[in-house]
Amino acid sequence: MNRKRLIQLALPFGVSFCVLCLLPSLAPAQGVTAIQGGTVLTMAGPAIEDGTVLIRDGKILEVGREITVPAGARVIDASGKYVMPGIIDAMTYYGIRPFELNDASNPITPQNRVIQAFYPYGDFMRGTTGVQKDRDLIRGGVTALYIAPGDRQVIGGQGAVVKTWGDDRDSMILREPAAMDMTIGETAKREGQNPTTRMGIAALARKTLIEAEAYEETLGEFERKKAEGDEDASPPSRDLGKEALVKLLRKEMPARIEVDYLDDIRTALRLADEFDFDLILDSGLGAYKIREELAARDIPVVLGPPTHPFITGGEVSMTADLYNLMSEYNASLLVEAGVRVALGSFGFGFGSMGRATQGRWLLIEAAYATGYGLSDEDALKAVTIRPAEILGVADRIGSLEVGKDADILVLDGYPLHVKTWVEKVFINGVLIHDRAEGD
Repeated sequence: MNRKRLIQLALPFGVSFCVLCLLPSLAPAQGVTAIQGGTVLTMAGPAIEDGTVLIRDGKILEVGREITVPAGARVIDASGKYVMPGIIDAMTYYGIRPFELNDASNPITPQNRVIQAFYPYGDFMRGTTGVQKDRDLIRGGVTALYIAPGDRQVIGGQGAVVKTWGDDRDSMILREPAAMDMTIGETAKREGQNPTTRMGIAALARKTLIEAEAYEETLGEFERKKAEGDEDASPPSRDLGKEALVKLLRKEMPARIEVDYLDDIRTALRLADEFDFDLILDSGLGAYKIREELAARDIPVVLGPPTHPFITGGEVSMTADLYNLMSEYNASLLVEAGVRVALGSFGFGFGSMGRATQGRWLLIEAAYATGYGLSDEDALKAVTIRPAEILGVADRIGSLEVGKDADILVLDGYPLHVKTWVEKVFINGVLIHDRAEGD
């Protein structure tokens, strides 16, 4: 047989072999989703017109223009639409059974972890099956939120960052513990028992933190001896509350202190200075009054809904003083000064009377803030990348960047227009809401 004939016979086998060699590289395209043709608001740079976002294995694979979509990928046509990261509600009491937000037994419970009370199953806390997506939140584009203990204690406990959907409860947890929640103000006062005044609140907080410092010193001495090989070293007796506060003192998590009045804000700042912990201000109705100082110290503020900021819970009675303190320019003044600002719904539920789903309106709240000086870009950042940064999860969510979780919204119009609908919601790359399908 001549050489030419051998080549002719071998050619089909060679082609088949090459195709088989290519199959492994083609196979992953079957698990790729491409959101194509929309205006992509990455929150990490300028808008990308006619952009594409590629998703694979729950992560963002590529973002940009003129991206080649692999053969076999599922294509979502977003032409004429907007694509952006999922909304993050920076402060909420969602998923906690009614009347279990505050531990009435003690004004100081740093050992309490809100994740132990988080219940994402069924309807109104009655379900016993798997995780049930909350349609109200998801229709509003909320893909992640911070859940916290209540605000009627000086130190209420440890909060967590969770997603609004997952395969199971544990898969919903982004960061836990995420912060130590505290309150300084009217709500932390306890009628007939300590503390009954702001002086008492500050003194009790200081006393608790001083005790935690002593515990940390003892713990540190044990850790030092153990590292040096001292087999006789013994740890201090376990104290869950002090262990949690040691994490705060070691800056493994920040303190989130709910404050509104200027004197309360300054008390929070003094505590942070004295005990050298990282601080986040919650509610902060009077924060704009010392915005330059907050900016210089890089202390972020999580504001309540701009349309009704006084419902944040910290000062539940709408007094004349509180009304006069409140300013609808709070967010814009803070951002202009250089303060990182996020918006939170501070939503809490009433059992079957209603769940803590006020976060579904956060895009509208952000739009409202633009009427009082906040730029469109900063308004959108206040419900995406800024809360992600403040909550310590910006490596996972908050912007559309390669490697981050594919928590993505497709909207039928500009996000800050009140007539805009969230059409599609992806969490971890899974399409969990499609308005066209009646979800």
